[in-house]
Amino acid sequence: MEIRRALESFVLQKKLTPRKLRNLVTVATTAERLATRPYIEKRELDLIVDRFGVGPDVTTWGDFFASEIATDHWEKGDAEFEKICETVIFDFIAACMVFPGRPAAFLESVMHEYHQSLAKSAADRGADDQEKIHLGILAGYFEQMGLKQENLSAADTEFFDSFSVRTRTA
Repeated sequence: MEIRRALESFVLQKKLTPRKLRNLVTVATTAERLATRPYIEKRELDLIVDRFGVGPDVTTWGDFFASEIATDHWEKGDAEFEKICETVIFDFIAACMVFPGRPAAFLESVMHEYHQSLAKSAADRGADDQEKIHLGILAGYFEQMGLKQENLSAADTEFFDSFSVRTRTA
């Protein structure tokens, strides 16, 4: 298992257990396999290297998600951390399934409702608002990462189905 530059400081500070690191690598490889758009365009990356003499640690969607999860959740226990990582993977797969083939108006409507719900104070948000926010996040993944349903494997579909069952029965 190759350590990503984006996670090196966490490893050096012993903030990630081997189990957490494996989960982050799984999130990262899944994000990179499903994304069809780069996190940073090559020409933009080249400009950064030319200007500063070194590239950023976060250069792929995998780096982005792994470093975000590590930053926000490194203190959590292994089991909770794994559930967070699995939820992110589930969301990638869900976005691949929900949005392809939908008219642009559907995506616009989702984003409009997302922004309306997000504008409310947290105390005023109901379950419906939470669902709209979550769907808006999935739409963001779909658009920004360029997620495509045809990139899903049989293992992805299996994971999606088993995760759905596990979360409903938990």
